[in-house]
Amino acid sequence: MAPEPPKIPGLFTGYGTTYAVTITNVDLWNDTYIRKNLITRGCLVTTIRWYKGRKSVQHEFLRFDILSPDKVHIAIVIADRGKGGSSKGKDRLPGQALLFCPSTEPADYSIGVTEHTDTTTPPVNPTDPVIGPSTPPVTTTPPLASPDVASDSTESSADETTPNIARGESAATDRKKKPKAERSSTNASSSSNIISRLPARDAISHATLDSTASAELEQRCKDADCISTLTFPENAGPSADKIATLLVVTSALEPMYQLMHTQCYWFVATVFEASKRLFPGAEQDITKHKGGSCYRIRIPQKSSVDAVCGEYDKAQIALDAEIEEERRVEQEREETRRREIERERELRQAAEERARTLEEEKQREHEQRQAAEEEIAKLRRELEASRAGASTGQA
Repeated sequence: MAPEPPKIPGLFTGYGTTYAVTITNVDLWNDTYIRKNLITRGCLVTTIRWYKGRKSVQHEFLRFDILSPDKVHIAIVIADRGKGGSSKGKDRLPGQALLFCPSTEPADYSIGVTEHTDTTTPPVNPTDPVIGPSTPPVTTTPPLASPDVASDSTESSADETTPNIARGESAATDRKKKPKAERSSTNASSSSNIISRLPARDAISHATLDSTASAELEQRCKDADCISTLTFPENAGPSADKIATLLVVTSALEPMYQLMHTQCYWFVATVFEASKRLFPGAEQDITKHKGGSCYRIRIPQKSSVDAVCGEYDKAQIALDAEIEEERRVEQEREETRRREIERERELRQAAEERARTLEEEKQREHEQRQAAEEEIAKLRRELEASRAGASTGQA
């Protein structure tokens, strides 16, 4: 029987755990379990996989396989972005919720596109208010390049936002249709603004590989297409704490979910490309599938890799300095405790020495007193004997 997984919360679960653990806020996951838990620095990532769902809005997510320090167990960590909620029309600050629950793909991971049964056909009308503004021109990118390099322009021509006018239709008909198209565009823009106000829900799900809890995470991966994989050489992958820092700074850089810029596609592509840059040496395997698109429609995203890498470097330097400072303070405290213990030991030894000295002095006084008493008794006996002899002589 395989040994029990290590007790490293936030990464590994016990074999007796039924469900994977989902924490709906990457900041709290990092702060609670990873950030200052030095044992996570010995948990190394072996692979990073980029997945794209086959159904609904083709949600994208990342899977990290992380090796335990004893190199016996592997943790599955899935990170993704979804839409958060709002309360009474007011935006909540990102990171207010911490939830532990069975890990399933939540309904609010939708980027706003309606569900279609035909997985090869794009939505009938990309200008439908449900998905926000019309789709911008597709930007030409290198084959299989990550979608974060796509243009984030939201401008589009009339030809791309409205059907072509049939031949033979009069200019008057065109004028009649124009206000309707403008109203549709206005509604779409309004819908996009509403969606843009929602805080992002950057979640972490984790479980130990080949455990009961990991079954749902592995099934989630089977139900999606693996777009690309980074495989790190043995003992050369980034540690879990570095991945956590990267996820946190990416989430913090764009804390709001914006349908046309910072949705799940942006989150996954940014983290994946930043991982390639920050942790070089991995071998990349690319499939024919492309990320950052929904039913072959390219969804625009911000290009944020440079900014994320810069923030990561600052965050990791600050974390290392903070840990080093805490280590120094702890060493000073330990040294102070050691000195106090040593001082107490010396005081205790001195007290014991004084007590021993007093006891020895008492013993010597007792012996001297006893010797004096014996001497006195001897003299008395001699005196009595002398008196007895004198009396006998007189008689």
